[in-house]
Amino acid sequence: MPKRADLSDTFCPVGRSAELLGDRAVLLILRDLFFGKRRFEAIAANTGLGPQLVSARLKRLVAEGVAERHAYQDRPPRYEYRLTAKGKDMFDILYAMRNWAERWAYEEGETGSGPAMRYFHRACGADVGTSTVCPGCGEPLRYGDLKGEPSAALSAEQAAKAG
Repeated sequence: MPKRADLSDTFCPVGRSAELLGDRAVLLILRDLFFGKRRFEAIAANTGLGPQLVSARLKRLVAEGVAERHAYQDRPPRYEYRLTAKGKDMFDILYAMRNWAERWAYEEGETGSGPAMRYFHRACGADVGTSTVCPGCGEPLRYGDLKGEPSAALSAEQAAKAG
């Protein structure tokens, strides 16, 4: 298999973004961090990724300044991961990916009677659908503004992964 080109020093902003975000494991870990999963075990269980891969990608996210590691237990040492401002700024990217998938990635009826995940604006309670501006109050939607409610299909999938 040919070695993939390193795009970390290109002047192309899409290339630079792809260097980090072109990794499926990174995207799944970011998704979990956005949903408030902070501990290694929860991230590994929910993503279905192996522990070595999760460990390597979390180290990379910390090295890139996207996440920070915080100790929550001394003996044995245990850490949780929190998004930095740089990481929180990736919300729009993952939200756009979610919105595209809700529109194009499923067969008719595959997710049940609606989207795989419904989002509600925390400030006013409106169902935002796939909007980037709240249809209820007109506010732009940013990191921390939404509360997610998984569909029955997504809940069942998550429960099966959890064991």
